[in-house]
Amino acid sequence: MKNIIAYSMEKLYKDLEEADELFLSSGMKDMELYEKQLVEAARKAAAEHMAALYSDMDRMLCEDISRAEKYTIQRHDKRQLVTTVGSVCFTHTLFRSRKDGTCHYLLDEWMELDAHERLSSRAEAELLAEAVKTSYASAARVLGEDSLISKTAVMDKVHGIQTELPFPKPEKKKCVEYLYVEADEDHIHKQEKNGTEKKGSMIGKLLYLYEGQEQKDGRKELKNVFYLGGLCSGGEANRHLFERMQEYINTNYESRYLNAVYISGDGGAWIKAGAEYIEKGVTVLDKFHMMKYINKASNQMLDEAGEAKGRLRKALYKGKKKKFVKTIKAIRKCAPNEKAVNDCEEYLLNNWAGAVRRMQDKNVYGCSAEGHVSHMYSDRMSSRPMGWSEAGADAMCQLRCYVKDYGEEKILELVKYRRSHKQEEATGTEGIPVRPNRGYMRSLLLHSHDNDRVYIEKLQATIPSIDIRKKLAIRERLGGI
Repeated sequence: MKNIIAYSMEKLYKDLEEADELFLSSGMKDMELYEKQLVEAARKAAAEHMAALYSDMDRMLCEDISRAEKYTIQRHDKRQLVTTVGSVCFTHTLFRSRKDGTCHYLLDEWMELDAHERLSSRAEAELLAEAVKTSYASAARVLGEDSLISKTAVMDKVHGIQTELPFPKPEKKKCVEYLYVEADEDHIHKQEKNGTEKKGSMIGKLLYLYEGQEQKDGRKELKNVFYLGGLCSGGEANRHLFERMQEYINTNYESRYLNAVYISGDGGAWIKAGAEYIEKGVTVLDKFHMMKYINKASNQMLDEAGEAKGRLRKALYKGKKKKFVKTIKAIRKCAPNEKAVNDCEEYLLNNWAGAVRRMQDKNVYGCSAEGHVSHMYSDRMSSRPMGWSEAGADAMCQLRCYVKDYGEEKILELVKYRRSHKQEEATGTEGIPVRPNRGYMRSLLLHSHDNDRVYIEKLQATIPSIDIRKKLAIRERLGGI
């Protein structure tokens, strides 16, 4: 077995030594180049170390006795894997099963690497984290120009991600009286199949739940916000979105303490339907949209607009539908634009319960859904002149919600979850791939560590003379100051 650690340390030290000597010989003027060389040396050493270890793991599989009982060696191939430290090239062996004749790269199965996978799990997570914030093209460059990752490859990773992981269970459920769910949508440009036109749009739906508002640094903030989203086209997809939110509530809150879950929005049918799927859910009309219709209708009265607005608001506050309709009729008689009055009447009568609850219930907060949609979706998907496929838009909506809920570092869990499930689907007839014998592995590692000491002692013997040369170079530079 190759002395991996000692070999890697020796190569790294040589690269660092070359960088030091170049920096000192140049009069210590180019610090930027020196820093770049050190980073490249570290990345190169890490990539070579990984390649050597993976190749040794493969050799251990070839030499393991328990493996030989089940598999025969067919051939040794090279595999290249793009990682966060660079491209890693290692040997992996193709084995044939003695039982059914199927062929397997056991090392790949052991590490849960798909046969056609070019990226390590962490490298894929970094691509996705960048794609969430910028563009597929920018994400393709995040691993370095030499990684040769295309923006199409990034797109495929986004499309294939699985964001519906089981919700993590808290140690103890929370006890609150009221929860707030707000909903809104963003219109995302649709890309035609030929890829040359942007025509039409899709609706990206957003739900977010919070426990109330609190003061932080002189401003109001929502408490413990949780996001869910996606295109959710059609009744079944819409139902699934709200049922997922109910699942989150069941996981994190004690139902018996809840008095109500307020569902706020602009009165869209898909938002009002949420009350059917959220336990103790009641709809609330967004005040911004409510007042927009009231203002347009009352402004038809010109000088008497303020009085008309007051009568409409009072009818809502008292919950008197007949008085509201009577006031609307009086405004319509004098209105130069009857459509504005008719729209107001239709909108508020269709959302009467939610509008009255907005005016009467002191536990209801103002709705900030439009600002959340702008931040969560528009910044990435609709504020720029770009078109999206349905799969891409849906995946990006879900991915941005996931990152907002759990942070970028948790994207790695999504990647591992997808790969583990894909590996389970591809499991052969013999189930879990063979592992090298633990005793055999331990003996090889101990032998390797003994040999490492020889290399390290040899390396240490060269350090004093190198350090002396460095000190002389530094003193010579100091003498010129």
